[in-house]
Amino acid sequence: MEQGALSAIGGASGVSKLHPMTDTAGREWFIANKAPMRYSEYDFKFAKTILQRHFPEQFEDIQEAIAQLNTQLGRGVRPTPAEALTELLVQRGWEREQYATPYHTHLRFDLKKDKVAIEIQLSDPADCYNDFLKFLLSYNLEVIEVGVEIVYDDSVRGKNLPHLSKVQRDLEVYRRVLPCPVWLIGLKEDA
Repeated sequence: MEQGALSAIGGASGVSKLHPMTDTAGREWFIANKAPMRYSEYDFKFAKTILQRHFPEQFEDIQEAIAQLNTQLGRGVRPTPAEALTELLVQRGWEREQYATPYHTHLRFDLKKDKVAIEIQLSDPADCYNDFLKFLLSYNLEVIEVGVEIVYDDSVRGKNLPHLSKVQRDLEVYRRVLPCPVWLIGLKEDA
């Protein structure tokens, strides 16, 4: 078992029992059963509508993976929320570390399935700008039709964390230069 895996369940409210989850690398995590993870959202350029109508499988994958995410949010949590969410999506057929474009092999999306790319940005808000660039390039080259940016809701406390309200403001600033629809999701703390 991965060191520190149990720290992800400490203090969780509504825990009924622990169940093991094995990731695609063969590591075993013990996850707490608790209420589904909640999230806030911002629908930039009708991204959510595009997902619902043209990519319903990917839309459902994202919603189900977030609902099944059973970890505390913030820094110092193991497995990290990004690792846990990535594993849940990989189990649904998403591919990790996919090239953003055939011409920019140094730029990779966290996850991609068909024409939908996901960036999980839970550590440094400045990295969201790199994500915007990847979405822009891939969208303009018709590699993707929609991007999904996953950050923290404003209710998650911590220094220098990417929060939904900040990323939403940034998207609005870049509205004229970023043609790619982006569904912005903010993971929420337990109530």
